[in-house]
Amino acid sequence: MVSVIMPAFNRKKTVLDAVNSVLEQTYRNIELIVVDDGSTDGTAEVLSKIDDSRFKYVYQENAGACAARNRGIELARGEYIAFHDSDDIWHKDKIKKQIFIFEKINPDIVFCKLLKTYPSGKVVVYPEYYGEGFLKPVENLFGIGTQTIMAKRKVFEKYKFDPQMPRFQEFEMLFRATKEFSIYCVDEALVDYKIGEDSISGNPMKLKTACEIFLKKHPDIREYPIMVDIMAHGLLTGANTMKRDGNSCYKELVRLAGEYSKSPKLRIKTFLVCAGVYDLSRKIRHKE
Repeated sequence: MVSVIMPAFNRKKTVLDAVNSVLEQTYRNIELIVVDDGSTDGTAEVLSKIDDSRFKYVYQENAGACAARNRGIELARGEYIAFHDSDDIWHKDKIKKQIFIFEKINPDIVFCKLLKTYPSGKVVVYPEYYGEGFLKPVENLFGIGTQTIMAKRKVFEKYKFDPQMPRFQEFEMLFRATKEFSIYCVDEALVDYKIGEDSISGNPMKLKTACEIFLKKHPDIREYPIMVDIMAHGLLTGANTMKRDGNSCYKELVRLAGEYSKSPKLRIKTFLVCAGVYDLSRKIRHKE
């Protein structure tokens, strides 16, 4: 059986579609555990109308999505555990295709790609820099969405999500887990993911906090040049935005980027950002 865990907080407008995309999977041997993280908008009323023996609703006081996922892990009964988000949609054969990989190839963790829709309407397959197969060696873990991940239950029994991380929760968890467990990419987009206008990805200070926590917990990130490059670039992108907005706190992000990487390339970018003459909006691409 596959246990699907879905945290939900004030998602009455989207949660039913997300739930149905799980219950309508072609792979039927599942349980869906929705952990309501203290919703106050009527999410509970929407979920109370679901009539399916495979569905379980759990309420907790607001503690964040990571705490909700960890609660779901504790309640899960399946041989495999997967995660979904309450505002995204799974394709009907997502679980079936991931289970096929588990049974045929026997990795510990399997993730797929997603169709990423921006507020402008632009749609891309993301992340584009992974191909079909094992990540071996593990050189990069960025871009792997929580809602794309499925793993053997032993993985999540040992490695849970850190509730202190305001961003990069799945990345931080995978950074720990993949040192022990194998990870495989299904080179197909099986999740529809929409970026909201209020996405926290646009909050540089949350980026700063996440990067500070991560570096303190995992100083060995510096041994992974691709991930260090992406993290440092992200910090400078945030600094660039803050400087453009006249926020002097951009210097804190610049400093932290320097703690991640001392490369000559980064130093040049740092100088240009501080001078206000460099635009870091262009996306870094790392192809395997």
